[in-house]
Amino acid sequence: MMNFEQAASLLDEHEVMATPAEMHGVLCGLLCGGVALDTDSWQGEFNGLVNDGHAFAAPIRQWLDSLFQQTLQALLSQSGLELLLPDDALPMVVRLESLADWTQAFLAGFAVMQRELSGISEELQEMVEDLTSITQLDTDGEAADEDESSYLVLYEHLKLAVMMAFEECGQRPQANEAPTLH
Repeated sequence: MMNFEQAASLLDEHEVMATPAEMHGVLCGLLCGGVALDTDSWQGEFNGLVNDGHAFAAPIRQWLDSLFQQTLQALLSQSGLELLLPDDALPMVVRLESLADWTQAFLAGFAVMQRELSGISEELQEMVEDLTSITQLDTDGEAADEDESSYLVLYEHLKLAVMMAFEECGQRPQANEAPTLH
């Protein structure tokens, strides 16, 4: 999987306004919300949310397809899910902003697929409320080094929420159509 900086460069090169964090957040939200796993379904929903319904250029589509497959495999195996966020070398404030952006994008993708939250478990409803709080992080102040442990707690909580949402609402490949890795 491309790292955050590589993905940002690809998106900049093709004049995509969304960040890698937002792109991955929407993708995870759609997967966890139960989007159909065929390419036309998930790309249609994704393009509608991120690109005013228009298809992306071929290099972006290829990257997204690869990201989709890798993310789906991590969700199905319940291990190895890594959120596409800036690395630890960047200032904490940038990392927190990206975490909040990823979370907001996740919630947008999830909401497209799960329009009626009363249909999900109470535990998942509470988790969605927690995620909403993450989107409202105050990133204006100076973030200190001791915030590193708080960031890691938020990151792990977010991954847990994603896994919980996928477990409850996500689609599984049919036995005869296992997802293919490209």
